[in-house]
Amino acid sequence: MKKYIIKSIFLLSIILVVGCSDDEYLDKQSPDQLTSANFWRNAEDAQSGLTAAYSELEARSNFWDGWQEGRSVVEYFRSDYALPGPDATNYSHWMSIYNFNYTNGHIFLDVLWSTNYKGINFSNQVIKNVSAMTEDQISNSEKEQILGEAYFLRGYYHFKLLTLFEQIILRDDTVTPGTLNKALSTRSDAWAFVFQDFQTAADKLKFEVQPQDYGRANKGAALGYLGKAYMYKAGDVSSSSGDDYQNAAAAFSKVVESGQYALVDNFKSLFNGENENNKESIFELQFKSGDATSWNATRLHSFVADWAIGGWGGILADDRLVDEMKAEGMIAEDGLYDNRLYASLYFDDPYFNDATANRMEGSTWDSLIEATYGDPDAKDDVAFFRKWLPEPVEGNGYIGLNVTLLRYADVLLMYAEALNENGNSEMAVELINEVRTLHGNVPPVALNTKEAVFKQLVHERVMELTLESTRFFDLRRWGMLDAAMTAAGRTGFSAQEHAYLPVPLSEIQTNTEIN
Repeated sequence: MKKYIIKSIFLLSIILVVGCSDDEYLDKQSPDQLTSANFWRNAEDAQSGLTAAYSELEARSNFWDGWQEGRSVVEYFRSDYALPGPDATNYSHWMSIYNFNYTNGHIFLDVLWSTNYKGINFSNQVIKNVSAMTEDQISNSEKEQILGEAYFLRGYYHFKLLTLFEQIILRDDTVTPGTLNKALSTRSDAWAFVFQDFQTAADKLKFEVQPQDYGRANKGAALGYLGKAYMYKAGDVSSSSGDDYQNAAAAFSKVVESGQYALVDNFKSLFNGENENNKESIFELQFKSGDATSWNATRLHSFVADWAIGGWGGILADDRLVDEMKAEGMIAEDGLYDNRLYASLYFDDPYFNDATANRMEGSTWDSLIEATYGDPDAKDDVAFFRKWLPEPVEGNGYIGLNVTLLRYADVLLMYAEALNENGNSEMAVELINEVRTLHGNVPPVALNTKEAVFKQLVHERVMELTLESTRFFDLRRWGMLDAAMTAAGRTGFSAQEHAYLPVPLSEIQTNTEIN
């Protein structure tokens, strides 16, 4: 599937341009000119169109200002547990995100907005044109599969926009000159639209995915994101309703009861490329090192890793994160802290200074820090993130390390939260313990109040999902943003002003329906 990405984007871009031209130009086209009217001829064309729709996931078609830096800075730097690394201070547009003094003209806002809407437009092309294809052009089963994935993608892109921006435009058809100007929707209407798309996708798709189709959406992804969207709506003061947690739990229960997913016992292997598309992965962004047929690589690991192990030093971890991840003490079965700590962070610690284990790129923390900074104690007060790092980092440039966007563990913890809010704290504790005992190698907890369960869930989501683009959004839906940012010393933050990003200036300047 990946090898068609560049070709498909090019073809669909041509179609979009032609579809938006004036009639006078349409009249002068050559009869063999590729247009939206003659492109959708068969299943191969439909698959190519769908591939183009996938190409905009997480803004990866705009590598530097989108996937590589834009998404990372916007989703990581706004966490209360993240700090800009030494490389970040070289870029004022990175620091403005961290300091919350960005404007609506910021390039990252524009790229994230535009790439998600490109994905929406490609998805709408698939939905519109494949729906019109006959049985002579495509089998009914393949048609339903492609449409299910297209509805999922359209829902996903709208969901991403809705989590990032305070107001968005709902696009349920391909953009033409007549529909380019469109007003912003209410958040309630946008949530309803997202729910419908995810539900439609779930109705059309199956759980099973063949190896050649890894990275494509299935019923589990549609239901998982349907539940996640309800959880986010439950914490949205503009739109929440009393049945949000119940609806979320209903979606999550279908994922759990499907029997298609299970937790992986080696937590670190979920992030270092050693165990891609595993039984815990529900929706995974596929990357591939360049070869003769395609190039779809990433350098996220370079952004994350410190200079000492061959990275660029883009991001650091706040020491408050280390404290939180050590909060329960050395209670793991192996005599260490919760084992998720060591797979999520690296820092000055006996675990990383064990010369017999050489857990730091075949070396120790002290030796690498001394070799890089001249003193083994130079970074004793600093912690770095370890997630998304291959082993070793040194010498790895553009690589094909996948990034899981939705894991079964996240679903279990959200399911536990929804159950707890619905009064079933007992089952919630069972789910919490399922995650923490296998991934953290720590004893189960015994909790008997709704408040205690929620407090534990806040902790478990830090342990489990650090640097997985959840922290800022969790704090927002829990109403804890201001308190968390104050504790982090982020004095430029105000939840009223910065909980959501503003509509980009580029949209305001080109859309007459937006003031």
